[in-house]
Amino acid sequence: MSPSNYFAETKYCPRCNEYVRYLMSLQTSYCVRCGSKVHLFSRKDQDLFLRSLDGSRGTGRQHRKKGA
Repeated sequence: MSPSNYFAETKYCPRCNEYVRYLMSLQTSYCVRCGSKVHLFSRKDQDLFLRSLDGSRGTGRQHRKKGA
């Protein structure tokens, strides 16, 4: 795993309607442009991410082979 580059990381700002650099605090992160709270994903990207997880998830159980 490569080390993170804080200066290149971005989060989604709903007020700016784009991914922006942010200031991190203990409770939340804030947009450096407008000061509003930022989110990890936009709503659209979050929905796509969750759908991709649903497609790749199994039941978590392995099926027994018959006769074993």
